[in-house]
Amino acid sequence: MSKTADSQRQSALVSLLHLELSQSYVALWVILPSWVLPWIAAQGFRDMHSSHSAQLRLRGEMLLQGRIDDLLDAYLFPLPIFLPERRMLLLGPDHARLVLALLHDQLVRTGIVAVRPELRAVELPRDGRYRLWADWHEIDASGETRSSSAIYYCRTTALGPRIEMVNYTRLSMPELNHEFEALALSA
Repeated sequence: MSKTADSQRQSALVSLLHLELSQSYVALWVILPSWVLPWIAAQGFRDMHSSHSAQLRLRGEMLLQGRIDDLLDAYLFPLPIFLPERRMLLLGPDHARLVLALLHDQLVRTGIVAVRPELRAVELPRDGRYRLWADWHEIDASGETRSSSAIYYCRTTALGPRIEMVNYTRLSMPELNHEFEALALSA
């Protein structure tokens, strides 16, 4: 390798030391090719993580406020939703509106005052598609918290990122299983 190429590579790696990388990008005992970290920095994936975190926070606020129609813009239909014990297919915005209204009503009924997302990881996009791993923390007036976890399968569109499938790996509202079953049967 030439001295020029070696010094360019070394200066690119040194500049990475000054970046604050989220734990989402770090995995112990994984060896990445030498070009990956400079490529990640050059592509602005740190900004991508921040952008998706902000979008999730906004979506949590909209759900708690009952702004269901605003939430619908984030999804592509038909929308498959995988729950730990069943699957649902939301055929269009009207069906999704029912599910989101049910979630909103349950949050209000159980006294939830804040919904805080925690974006755990963002997958590097391939062909405009990527996944987001998120935990949702529902906080009631006394400070008690219950959580759910989801993987969002996203696609980049001309209108911005859209969710095309959701896989809930942990649900915070087991009391809604019966309602979800009824909605799944009515689809």
